Amino acid sequence: MTGSHYDVLGVDPAAGAAAVRQAYLTLARLHHPDRAGGHAATMRAVNEAWAVLGDPARRARYDLDLGFGRRPSAPAEAPAPAPVRSDADDLAADLADDTPLGGQVVLPGWLSLVPVAVFLASLALFGAGLTFGSAPAVAGSVICFAVSCAMFLAAPFVAMLVSRHRSG
Repeated sequence: MTGSHYDVLGVDPAAGAAAVRQAYLTLARLHHPDRAGGHAATMRAVNEAWAVLGDPARRARYDLDLGFGRRPSAPAEAPAPAPVRSDADDLAADLADDTPLGGQVVLPGWLSLVPVAVFLASLALFGAGLTFGSAPAVAGSVICFAVSCAMFLAAPFVAMLVSRHRSG
């Protein structure tokens, strides 16, 4: 993308901080490379524009460089210091904007029950092995338990693959 940072974000140079932030979030959701149709180069330009326009001091310097602002001819009085945003303020603003970045990632219904069923089978085999004194049943329960653990760990990755195939 070419042009000024205002052009990249699609906002007017007179836009307030909230409008600039909202434009950034909208474009970030649209162009993020992890999303279908996202584009890394566009996202880099959007991030660079936000890095400048999201910081009041950097935005003021940028505006002066573009000619939107006027350099003071004589120091009349010190301007009021810009309010300092803390990490807590940024977090609160992010939590207030609860629009999700991506779609919902869900395992198919039957597939989400398989790890649970294998785990329950391992418990049943263990109980049977202890009750009847069967070493093969106890060994089978340990194997089922290991398989169920592997399935629980693999489930998020399978869900991402399934959702990617559905959206692609």
